[in-house]
Formats: sequence, C-alpha cells, structure tokens
Amino acid sequence: MNMPVSKKEQYLTVQSVAERLSCTVHYVYALIRDGKLIAVKIGERALRITESSFERFISANVVNPDDYFAPMDLEPATKKGPHGNARSS
Repeated sequence: MNMPVSKKEQYLTVQSVAERLSCTVHYVYALIRDGKLIAVKIGERALRITESSFERFISANVVNPDDYFAPMDLEPATKKGPHGNARSS
C-alpha cells in the first residue's frame, strides 16, 4: 500500500513503537506487514513508522469496556460436578 507521506510527518523507530505499546518488535513488524501501521523504508533495512499511522492505530483500537468485559454476576454461580450435578464447595 503506497500512501503519500507529508514532509512534516514525524517518524518513530520500530523499537520506540514497541516500547510505547509494551510489546515486542516482532509484533510491531507484524502490524506493519498486516498494514495496520504505515512504515517508511530508510536505507537497506531500517523502517520508521509514521506518527499519524501510530495515532490512528491507537484510536482504532480503543476498548469499549462494555463490549470487552463480560458483565459481572451479582450472585455466585453454582459449581457443577463432572456429571452436571450441583455440588457444594
């Protein structure tokens, strides 16, 4: 995917993105490979991620707690034995 990149764009190293996300550089490379982060090649092997791409990635992956977390039961669930029978703790 070739997207125009502004000359005023700020760039981040793969390592700095990994640090910001508290993940591995391998995961950052996977995000680039999957097109979820836009990278610019600078030299033979070095890549830089655009700041705007990083910000879009963060915005697109914000978690809605109501969707992410299951509602908490107010009453404890009954534990079932191996045959589906209720058992006491």
